[in-house]
Amino acid sequence: MISVAINQEQTEARLSISPDPENPSTVTTEQLIAALKANNVVTGISKKNLVAIRDKFNHQPTKTLSTIIARALPKKPVSQHRYIFNFTTNKNIGRLQGADQIDYKNKGVIKSFKPGETLLEIKLGHEGTPGRLIDGTIVKNEPLKPLVNYKTGLGVTLAQDGTELLYKATATGQPLLIDDTLSISETFHLDGDVDLETGHIKFEGPVEISGNLLAEFHIASNSDIFIGNTVSGSIQTKGNLTSNGGIIGSETEKIAIGGDLNCEYISAVSRLQTGGAVTVAKHIINSHVISGKTVSCQEMITGDSKIIAFYGVTCGELGSDQGSRTTIEIGGALNLKEKIKKIDEYLEPLITQSIAMVDELGLQVLMKKDTSSLPEEKRPEAEKTLQRYLETEEQVARLKEKKSALEEKVEAGLKARLTVKQCTYPGTTIKIGLETYVVERSISGPVDFFLDKTSKTITFERLS
Repeated sequence: MISVAINQEQTEARLSISPDPENPSTVTTEQLIAALKANNVVTGISKKNLVAIRDKFNHQPTKTLSTIIARALPKKPVSQHRYIFNFTTNKNIGRLQGADQIDYKNKGVIKSFKPGETLLEIKLGHEGTPGRLIDGTIVKNEPLKPLVNYKTGLGVTLAQDGTELLYKATATGQPLLIDDTLSISETFHLDGDVDLETGHIKFEGPVEISGNLLAEFHIASNSDIFIGNTVSGSIQTKGNLTSNGGIIGSETEKIAIGGDLNCEYISAVSRLQTGGAVTVAKHIINSHVISGKTVSCQEMITGDSKIIAFYGVTCGELGSDQGSRTTIEIGGALNLKEKIKKIDEYLEPLITQSIAMVDELGLQVLMKKDTSSLPEEKRPEAEKTLQRYLETEEQVARLKEKKSALEEKVEAGLKARLTVKQCTYPGTTIKIGLETYVVERSISGPVDFFLDKTSKTITFERLS
């Protein structure tokens, strides 16, 4: 007797052959196939198992035999396209500082990509193969989702490497994905304030903020920074800083600018330093400002302010008729003179060595830079000495050039002037070079304060 058992899922069929004591007989392949068809088993039939159970039963027809005769054909799963972004626009919560402590201001660095770096990698997928149950029913596969066709914008190129699509940067900057276009922006844009929502900002390129930089937050960049409103936090940049509002001091602010500063006002800033010029549209109050070039303030510099500017200061009013401790320092060359002194300390032994090598080699060898006129046995050592001499002379020339530039700057510093357009009030301290002048009475402007080289005192002259 032939029987077929099928599991509920229609994924497996078992064939059994039992002997008939009353009518023992062999079985044929056709009988077995007919039994399978009668039970609707049409897919995944094992011919090997079918032949094996037939032959084994026919060899021993008194035993009941059973075997798995059919299994469903499994579907081959689809491989979906995989999108690997090497950047994210998501905002992190913050940086862990320790157990149960998070610095919510520190959300990480805004990543800046360089040419050749991969922004997005797409690993191309492929369609799957449908499966079949043992009754022939087709088991459909998950469809391959359509490929997202990201477009390349400015600063991005697309290349295919086998089954991979590579979107690479061709410029330095921040990756932006707007709709379906991937591009590189050389400038980091933020519409709003730098606050807990954004965290600190650190970006290689230019930074543009439409709102405020709040206290306790900082921006670091190697390029220009633009703030649409006020600055109360810290800034460190190798470029210029422009603020449409003012710079307001806080307990945490530290401002270091490699280039120029342009802002509306400066108030209660403990220390602000620039390598370039400072231009203020209104006033500077109770602030410490250092400029490697000039400071220009359209209205007044007053309160407990200290302004240091190498090439000079210009302002509307200086000090206050209510009394203030305002100090202006220009033309300060002490650090430059220290640098010149150090250069002289380096130069002295180098020049001594150079003279000694001149005596050793002789002028003819040095002028021609050729040791062939010397005896053969002396040439190898002379070649080494000549090379040392040339290196020493090159080093001496560089130091002398640097010293000359510093001396010119010192001289320029002594020519620095303080220009007050309206009034200089009593109590103001003016320093030019090593000299100091304390204003004892109001001086109406426009007036220039400068160092008289003859008398070596600070004096002033009225401007027409």
